[in-house]
Amino acid sequence: MKTAIIISSDHHIGSTLGLCPPRVELDDGGTYLPSDVQRWLWAGWIEFIEWARELSKGYKPVAIFNGDLGELASKHKTYQIITRNKATILGAVDDAIDPLMKWVDAAYFIRGTPAHVGSSSWLEEQIAGNYDNTVYQSKSIHSHYQMRRDFDGVRVAAGHHATMGALPWTEKDAANKVAYRAMSDYALKMHQKIPHLVIRSHNHRWADSFDNYETRAVCTACWCAGTEYVMRLGKYDGEADIGGVVVLCDGGKFEVEKFRHKPRKVNVWARA
Repeated sequence: MKTAIIISSDHHIGSTLGLCPPRVELDDGGTYLPSDVQRWLWAGWIEFIEWARELSKGYKPVAIFNGDLGELASKHKTYQIITRNKATILGAVDDAIDPLMKWVDAAYFIRGTPAHVGSSSWLEEQIAGNYDNTVYQSKSIHSHYQMRRDFDGVRVAAGHHATMGALPWTEKDAANKVAYRAMSDYALKMHQKIPHLVIRSHNHRWADSFDNYETRAVCTACWCAGTEYVMRLGKYDGEADIGGVVVLCDGGKFEVEKFRHKPRKVNVWARA
């Protein structure tokens, strides 16, 4: 069956810089309202979902949430978090992904970074178990460290983590490394057919190997603005890459379509 794979990652729901639904009810009766940048992210998220739904007409829609769906700040002592109440964050995650989950036929939840989603990525495991259309790893394990599936003849491998260079002129080579390593590992070490497409995330920046190798690798954008950690690295200028991917699989062939959220309208040069 023709399949449309809708891929998003690094939402960091719960961070004051991450994706956030229009209203989050706190457990003490208060309310968290998203900031300007979060309203911009939310507008892009809803636009991405509608764009993906339109592209998916005539295909079986399948979602992949490729890690770091929420933000628990379980390792970093940051103030940039909506609340430390885990139940509230889980509720915010459900509210954010419901507009997508309510119309896809199936969904895969990939485990992200423990510093963001807890030990053994329990947040993603918990969320995955909340939905009837989740494809479980096994009867009792709902999420995946790695997903490998054949979608209408297209072998797709998805996992969250990948390394990436820190410089704009070197970071794009990350996808080439992922593609070549996948071909080597599957063919030479595992003696398996190589994947047609490998998806990686984690770095909040696009990279794509295109047709450089027989395996194509795509490193995805994110749904989170720059945190204090990003500022500490000295990356003051510009936004993270915001967006998602739809992969259209049809009879062993596939097309990768990318959604890039439009830049924020910001007056950077304030008058002194």
